[in-house]
Amino acid sequence: MSVENRKVVTAVVVSDKNKNFRVVEQKIRVLGHKLYRKMVNKTRKYHVYDEENTSKIGDVVTIQESKPYAATVRWKIISIQSSDDMEGALK
Repeated sequence: MSVENRKVVTAVVVSDKNKNFRVVEQKIRVLGHKLYRKMVNKTRKYHVYDEENTSKIGDVVTIQESKPYAATVRWKIISIQSSDDMEGALK
């Protein structure tokens, strides 16, 4: 995988329990449920490697595809955009 073909995603950190790994969640879209007529958020979770161990829950981060760091970790944090701007964005 060449550097220019790697995907870049913006997401919110939802778990920081591991030392150098984070779980981030990207909001995909809002759909209406066919039967119950209720709005449903569709999200996608990524397991991410955090080299400096600086991000915390609620941070908006930019992540990029990378080499495998563990069995489920295939992304790394490029930058932390903001700390508390999108805390309630996924709720």
